[in-house]
Amino acid sequence: MNIEKRRFVKPKKVFICSPFAPRGETKEEMQKDMDRNIRITQKACRFAALKGNVPYAPHLFFTQFLKDSDKTEREYGQIMGLIWLAQCSELWIIGRRISPGMEKEIRKAKEWGIPVKRYVFKRDAEKKLLDSLFYPDVEFFEMDV
Repeated sequence: MNIEKRRFVKPKKVFICSPFAPRGETKEEMQKDMDRNIRITQKACRFAALKGNVPYAPHLFFTQFLKDSDKTEREYGQIMGLIWLAQCSELWIIGRRISPGMEKEIRKAKEWGIPVKRYVFKRDAEKKLLDSLFYPDVEFFEMDV
């Protein structure tokens, strides 16, 4: 991407909607899932940025100074995330898993008329077939990161 050519083009703001809170039964499983969730979101942000967009990933940003484990601070972060969402041109769902927090963001985007797109990492023919069987009404876009 040539940065100089993009200088005079107003980039699109895209809201990166992906799981953050970890799943697992042990502390180790939860830490592994949290690390995975963060890596996926970072890759999605990189993909969006290299496509000339400005990625908004509030769950990566606000958790730097708010405790996601504290119910009140988590709610503050979610409210601020919705403020960011209101400024965005699109919401990008990353992956197939939809967490409860993501459901709220997706519902608000649709309510506010913000287009919602679904992104997955590059898939082989078998995964494309499975997606068409299990998600017949969903159009997936692929990220090549």
